[in-house]
This record gives sequence, C-alpha cells and structure tokens, in this order.
Amino acid sequence: MARKEPKHFPILTRPEDLEFLTGEYKGKEFKVAAANFLSLGTQRTVDTVADITQGYYGLLSNFYFTGGLATEKTILLADVDTWCDVELTVDAEGQFDYRPESMKTAVANGHTGTGANGSPLVFDLEGLSLSSFCTFRASMVFTPDEDEGQLETRILFNRHSGTTPSTDFSIEEVSLNMSNGADIAYPTEPTLTFFVGDTIDTNGAGDAGKLRFQVKSTVPGVISMRALTLYINK
Repeated sequence: MARKEPKHFPILTRPEDLEFLTGEYKGKEFKVAAANFLSLGTQRTVDTVADITQGYYGLLSNFYFTGGLATEKTILLADVDTWCDVELTVDAEGQFDYRPESMKTAVANGHTGTGANGSPLVFDLEGLSLSSFCTFRASMVFTPDEDEGQLETRILFNRHSGTTPSTDFSIEEVSLNMSNGADIAYPTEPTLTFFVGDTIDTNGAGDAGKLRFQVKSTVPGVISMRALTLYINK
C-alpha cells in the first residue's frame, strides 16, 4: 500500500507560535528564544548563533593605542631558565570581551589579576564544556642581553576541584632562537591550541579551569608584552 504523504504543513509566522527554536550549528546544539530568530531576520539569526558558539577575549596594552607603549618586564640573571609570569598593563580601551554567552553568564569578567608584578593575568574558562576548544595567542618582543639565547613560552593550567591528578599542567613551545645577536628586538606571537578536557571544564559555579601565560629564557633581557588573546569555540 502506497504511503500517504501529508498535504498540509503548519506554517509558523509569529514568534508567539512557539517558545524556543533548537538546532545545530558547527556541530553544536543550540536553543534560543524563537522571538529572537523570527522577528529580527536572517542576519541577526546568524549573529545570535555566533554569539552562542564562538568568540574571543582580548587584553591589549597601550602598544595598540595612543602612545604606542608595550609593557616591559626585565628578565634578570636570577630569572634565567625559570618560568616567569609576564606583565601586561591593559590599556583603558584595551579589554575586548566577546566571549560566548555561556561564559559571560557564568562570570562577569573573563580574567583576574592586574598584570603587574605579583598579580598575573589569569583567564577563566568557566562556561566552557567538554566540546569546547580554544586558541591562545600572545603578541610580544624579546630583546636579549646576551648572544645565542632561546625563549620558551607556555600556558599553565589550573584544574578545577575534584580532579586526579589535581596539580597544574602546561603546554609549551620554543618561540624564539635568538641567533642574530644581543640587543636586537625579536618579535614573536606564540599561538597555542588546546581542547577543554574534563579537568579544566566547568565543574560548577565558581569552579572551572584557569590559565595564565609564562615565559622562560636562557639569557637575561627585556620582554615587551603587547597583547594576550583567547579565541574560543564553545
């Protein structure tokens, strides 16, 4: 017996016809108030979905604004071959918060710390889940005091509570091999990608992974920090 095909389909033309619309975008499921989709048009729909699934959080020094000064930190002889927190003074216009909505809802400010000595900038991952992944980029210049130096960079992660192991962990790279001599400004933009595993995802309110950026040099010199940016895919 031939299958009967429906002849009439309901047409929803008003936001009040249903409360929510659900779907999938770039492999992520979403649920948004139908009024936002149906009353604001296609482009706003795309923008709304993007706000839910992706974004970035940027902290820029004065280097990119009037004055053009990066934040400098001196690596002393005593600091050689030691992981050090970087210093970055965020310009008055240098904080750009375009995190996904889940992160903004979870915590109002995406970082703690002032960026001064002893108060490192720590990025908060609250609002992210096991399906999330991120890319962290630092923009900086290193001017060594000695020849033939090497600069390593890393992201140091703090796990949320209840994990085994509970100790911090890192991902690292060699960012500069300074073979052209001392007293030369070597620019670099370390870019480190990571997935949000089950020790740094959101475990509960106020309980999620955190990260900060550090450097290690084989020679003394001066680090000039320009910016730190976290790119986020929810």
